[in-house]
Amino acid sequence: MPDFFDVVLLQKRDELINMGNNPYPYDYYRTHSIEIVIKYEVKLTEVKESVSLVGRVTAMRLMGKSLFFDLLDDTARIQVYTGKNDFSDEDWKVLSKLMDIGDYLNITGFVFRTKMGELTIHATKATIICKPVVRIPFGKSTEEKEYNEVADPEIKYRERYIYWQTNQEARKKIEMRFRIVSLIRHWMEKEGFLEVLTPTIEMVYGGAEARPFKTNIWALQNQQAYMRISPELYLKRYISAGFPKVFTICQNFRNEGIDKSHNPEFTMMEWYEAGTDYEFQMKRFEELTAFLAMELFGRTTIDYQGTTIDLTPPWRRLSMVDVIKEYAEVDVISMSSQEIEKYMSNNQIEFIEDMPKGLLIAHLFEELCEDKLIQPTFIIDHPVETSPLTKRKRGMPGFVERFEPFINCMEVGNAYSELTDPVEQFERLAAQREIRSEDDFENHPLDMDFIKAVGVGLPPTGGVGFGVDRIIMLLTNSATIRDIIPFPMMKPVNY
Repeated sequence: MPDFFDVVLLQKRDELINMGNNPYPYDYYRTHSIEIVIKYEVKLTEVKESVSLVGRVTAMRLMGKSLFFDLLDDTARIQVYTGKNDFSDEDWKVLSKLMDIGDYLNITGFVFRTKMGELTIHATKATIICKPVVRIPFGKSTEEKEYNEVADPEIKYRERYIYWQTNQEARKKIEMRFRIVSLIRHWMEKEGFLEVLTPTIEMVYGGAEARPFKTNIWALQNQQAYMRISPELYLKRYISAGFPKVFTICQNFRNEGIDKSHNPEFTMMEWYEAGTDYEFQMKRFEELTAFLAMELFGRTTIDYQGTTIDLTPPWRRLSMVDVIKEYAEVDVISMSSQEIEKYMSNNQIEFIEDMPKGLLIAHLFEELCEDKLIQPTFIIDHPVETSPLTKRKRGMPGFVERFEPFINCMEVGNAYSELTDPVEQFERLAAQREIRSEDDFENHPLDMDFIKAVGVGLPPTGGVGFGVDRIIMLLTNSATIRDIIPFPMMKPVNY
């Protein structure tokens, strides 16, 4: 038997089976959730209506011929009372001797209040419908507070099936995550977008600067392939094919770091809309984010880790060169590459020598400005070297029409006026391969089929990447991305 199976629980399981009780039946009968019982307490008490509930036992108190225990389902917790006189000797033995914290019970009884005023179910029937053989560390709980909560990160982030049972706040964050995703879909469909799919396994990866996960396709003579790092290039194929407004919510996979805002597998939404540019898409981005806050909280201000964030549109817009001038007091437009390198050396900012000026500007922004962007801000007009898929900025040579929204110092998206000239697109992607250093992950292959799709004809298009996980972090007041990813990446363990 596995070491994590509890010996005492195994013995009780066997005894239940030997007594003729099946602790793993095929179904159960439930008339109410605990939340509904609490809501309609008065009515249920007046008519003495029998209720059948299902939940886990989270606390037990045996006092002679009386047994009190707490029952928790997916909606709420309630106290249950039963006595020896309500059951046969054999059934009382099951409840008083063989039942444990963590067991699933199906009970039937009526609602009343104890002399202490606590809402309680008087159970006249109780059946174990699942006998766990792994201990669940339920802490003490009151209406106001949870005590002795699970703190071990191995349980919190690896053994979610235990942690969500023991921490209702963590469970509610995950529930809110999926409600937010549902709201996003509702908003996108209301705006006329069609939800589409893109490949998870690609022969040529692209659409972002990232190290891919590699695999091989057995059916294609072990051809090397890659997990998707971005759905962008396939979504643009939809636009080229004549679909005017498309979006996808998908998992992306980047073989990079793990920290409070990064996980190798993460959720991203991207949408593309013909006939629009990045100015139009800034409005869409801020309107969608504000809509989510209003639906969840009835307001567009949120509290994130002690800071009040105002999501009310319009958000501030600053070009990358202007934000550097504002926070670092450096006018990079008037400086040469050598002057920027000298400034970075004097201020102990690491850089790679002989980088193009645009990449130096972007690096300077990352080092000196990102941590200043608390309230929602669009950083717009990036250097052309950073964005090979983006149209050039009108009236601003050397820059492109791109925006990155920042909230509480986190980048929560990325968007362009999409480059639609196939000749320039080919030249820009080819040139990007030439300027990569040996320290880059590896040269991205040039996706010639994507170039062909642009060559077929890509109309003016605005495209947006919406950081689903990071937006959820903000809306659930979560300090780390691991709190809102159902099963975050963890090192393997040997059981």
